Amino acid sequence: MLVSLRVRDLAVLEEVEVSFGGGLTVLTGETGAGKSLVVDALSLLAGDRADPSLVRAGAERAVVEGVFVSDDPEVRRVLEEGGFDVGEGSGAGEGVEVIVRREVAGGGKGRLFLNGSPAVLRTLSEIAPRLLVLYGQAEARELLDAGSPRELLDRFAGAVSLAGETALLHAAWREKEQERARIEAAGTRRGERLELLSFQIGEIDAVSPLPGEEENLSAEKAALSTVEKRGDLLSSVLAALESDEAGALPALAAARRSLAALAETDPAHGASLAGLQEAVERISDIAAVLSREQERLEANPRRLEEVAERLGALAQLRRKYGPALADVLAFRERIGRESDDLTDIDRAIARAADAEAKAFREYQGKAAALSAERAEAAPRLSAAVVRHLKELAFLSSRFGVEVARKEGNEAWTVHGADVVTFSFAPNPGEPPRPLSKIASGGELSRVQLALAAALAEAEERAEAKGPRAKEPSGRKGAPVRTFVFDEVDAGVSGATAAAVARKLRALAATGQVLVVTHLPQVAAAGESHFSVAKVTARGRTKTRVTDLDESGRVEAIASMLDGVSVGDAARQQAIQLLRSSAPGLRR
Repeated sequence: MLVSLRVRDLAVLEEVEVSFGGGLTVLTGETGAGKSLVVDALSLLAGDRADPSLVRAGAERAVVEGVFVSDDPEVRRVLEEGGFDVGEGSGAGEGVEVIVRREVAGGGKGRLFLNGSPAVLRTLSEIAPRLLVLYGQAEARELLDAGSPRELLDRFAGAVSLAGETALLHAAWREKEQERARIEAAGTRRGERLELLSFQIGEIDAVSPLPGEEENLSAEKAALSTVEKRGDLLSSVLAALESDEAGALPALAAARRSLAALAETDPAHGASLAGLQEAVERISDIAAVLSREQERLEANPRRLEEVAERLGALAQLRRKYGPALADVLAFRERIGRESDDLTDIDRAIARAADAEAKAFREYQGKAAALSAERAEAAPRLSAAVVRHLKELAFLSSRFGVEVARKEGNEAWTVHGADVVTFSFAPNPGEPPRPLSKIASGGELSRVQLALAAALAEAEERAEAKGPRAKEPSGRKGAPVRTFVFDEVDAGVSGATAAAVARKLRALAATGQVLVVTHLPQVAAAGESHFSVAKVTARGRTKTRVTDLDESGRVEAIASMLDGVSVGDAARQQAIQLLRSSAPGLRR
């Protein structure tokens, strides 16, 4: 559920902060007041791309922050696996707070934070559909897209996971198909290709590079190149330690003898003598180690030359087959397999064809299972939508969900082998026709609302039956907590408007619904009511969002009924609308 929304410097939304409750919340206001910007802000929380042109003039960035509370275990899983804070002491069965913050800079760059930590849009896209889903005019037009009916049917059938598995198997099959085609194509120029591969294999094998060899040789070269310098430095150190004239050890030995004589006269110097003795022994040990190292040093110009030549040969391989020696070794392994395949091309093609056939059978089986799920769910979705359409004043309408199998080589696609279409007949006596051919704007909005209600019911049933985490995340394929309808009541009035209001109120009974509306009937059905209005101060225009009390709601609905000049009759009508939707209203 969306608990609060804060917007700063998004066009005319200079500083807006709103708290939400459950049930049905309505937002009303004059055209151009900024209601659509509130929806734009919510769309950013849903993971949509940001538009830098919406940053308020004079501001560095726009900020949109939404606080959600979700009891969906999949939301918790994604956040925990991503390393995001989910709160201390909250168990797997408890709600988790999700704070989504989007920042949009005027220059185009943006930032995203989840629960205070930087995040990427991919993570938001995993959890956003389980928090928020938007239905607006753009989404209504999506119903006319070829792929939308299939996606909605899969969602209703609870087959989003199955559709995802089908897509993965389709990709695996296509990969095997391409590999078989590559080997067959290589067979047509087998001789030429084998000659090239033989040359490349011979060139690499002549050097016979080993993993990690270049690093070891580079270290050895560095050591061989500094023998003379290290020898001179060791000689200088040993002379400073052991020289009879000015060496540290002879001087310390003399000091030790004098201190020993002093200790015989004054035992209080015994500790100093012991310390000096220890220092002499430690420095003697260091001198011995350095002396042995000097004796082992030996210039080896021949080995240095061998190492340099070997490094040069490896560098040449890297330039041709690299860039790194590991890439050379991987390339050698790959062309070795290709050479083996070309040497016995018939067997290689047969193996590739078998792998392709196996991958196709796996994909085909999954696609058939997906088709069966769709075929079983199609009449149920049709019946559910018709039931909701009747409640939206389409008393004799028909809504069809057809699942047809494709034919020919193009039948097997990433989405399976089906074409899903929606047909609609709003009036009795008319044959159902595709939505794009029959539905007006108002009709399309009501169809969208009926589909939303049917999908919400199906997802609620699925949640009640088992773990919600069974379904993978997806823009249109997961349980949601908050529905946002942007003028879904466009093009309707009178009794139809009242029917839309009842349907929205019913949908809000099992979740949270936010509605942007121009209809007084829908506004009166809200359990909470926000007014969106423009104000001008100090030469700047900004939008204010106000949580209306009962008297404020009466005035707002009356103005929707009567226009600019609100009279007592409009107020009384507004009161009646509110009382019919919420009998507890008092004035």
